[in-house]
Amino acid sequence: MKWDGEVVPYTLKCGLCGNSLASALPWSRCEKCGSLAEYVFDLSPQKALRFKNVRSMWRYFQLLPEVKEEKVISMGEGFTPLHGASRLGRELGILKLHLKDETRNPTGSFRDRAASLIVSNALMLGYRSILCASNGNIGASLAAYSAKAGLSCQIVVPRLVDEGKLAQMLIYDANIQQYGDYVDDAIEKVKEIAQETGWYQATPELNALTIEAQKTIAFELFEQTKGALDLVITPMGSGSSIYSLWKGFKELQRLGLMESLPKMVGVQAKSCAPIVEAYRSNSRIRVLKNPETRALAILVGNPLMGDLALKSLRESGGMALDTSDFDMFQAEKKLARLEGIFVEPSSASTISAAEMIVEEGLMGVGKDTSIVCLLTGSGLKAPEILDMLAKRRRATYLKPEVTMKTRILEILEEGETHGYELWRKLGEVVSLQAVYQHLGELEKKGLVVGRTVKERKLYDITKKGRRILEALKELRTL
Repeated sequence: MKWDGEVVPYTLKCGLCGNSLASALPWSRCEKCGSLAEYVFDLSPQKALRFKNVRSMWRYFQLLPEVKEEKVISMGEGFTPLHGASRLGRELGILKLHLKDETRNPTGSFRDRAASLIVSNALMLGYRSILCASNGNIGASLAAYSAKAGLSCQIVVPRLVDEGKLAQMLIYDANIQQYGDYVDDAIEKVKEIAQETGWYQATPELNALTIEAQKTIAFELFEQTKGALDLVITPMGSGSSIYSLWKGFKELQRLGLMESLPKMVGVQAKSCAPIVEAYRSNSRIRVLKNPETRALAILVGNPLMGDLALKSLRESGGMALDTSDFDMFQAEKKLARLEGIFVEPSSASTISAAEMIVEEGLMGVGKDTSIVCLLTGSGLKAPEILDMLAKRRRATYLKPEVTMKTRILEILEEGETHGYELWRKLGEVVSLQAVYQHLGELEKKGLVVGRTVKERKLYDITKKGRRILEALKELRTL
């Protein structure tokens, strides 16, 4: 493919204090405050831009940094459809509801945009191995694009990861290491590994190219709606997606292409909402120690881009909302039933938030307000939802009078074991993720205890657990 026009000049600066950085590497940190680097483009209304006739995010090549034309690794990421959701809109009371469908990307999520730019940059800089911490989508994306580029892909995943995304990483032949319970733990691990090995740092929370790639979603929304946008709703995990879109809209404004900018709404799970809590209390983000949600794509207790997310919410006049796992699942079913789109729980959070905004009359939104919900990932990546839907059929393999937690205690009574082996002994009738959730709950109640041996966690029943199990057996007999 041939690009017309020149790339717009840019500098690498601190995203918070504006300090110019000495290093040109996209994972550089500010020498003054330690914040992540950010690409700042030389933009003005007089800047001549010609979007390319390419059906991918590379249509906006002039506004993407750190890559040469001959090094671009693309599989057609971006240029995703914007669906008019008339049936869903009528049910929610929104006449102008649209869905930005990022499930249509090559590996099924919006992270393919970041993977394309990051892998292209790694190839241009001469790296042969890239390294990433991931709880799902970015790991699957980087594994695929690294395979296409012929690069070695090293991924550190936490214990809590969607099996569908893990399967993608495996089939693309990534080298996978498990570390910690949450993606926050995995991020700390890859920092150490990168220092030791010198591998390319591709973790999205640590690499500024992530923001640049994801801002192309805003460019596409501008073209698809001709700038007629009132509200954009996006899930929030680390905070990168909402800030990416806001940065893209502001660049369009600086170019004189967009006059009024949309308000940004960020959504988190009720039991994992550090950005929402900080927004409501007008305070700094507090790191959550044991966050919980089935929406693993937004299970982030320490959002490294949380300050940037808050900046986006406040500058745009938007707001932060939280929604329950149950409401996400209901929204997921409603979206599939009315619009034929199957998304993962974190994506469905935007539908739940839209419904909440209308029902509670938030932000002065009316029936004529133009609302876009960002759908970040496919439901096929989260097979535990399929397990839940098939629960009635799968439950026939279990004794009806025995609960899952009781069965787990019975297995642990036979001896210490790890989560994967428990899952196998249960007959694989629930997801591995569900088994770990049950173990976590049992551990909190003091019925089981876990210990780490060679980076694997082994579980055993406690004395209290044995007493409870004996009582349950006696009740069952009665």
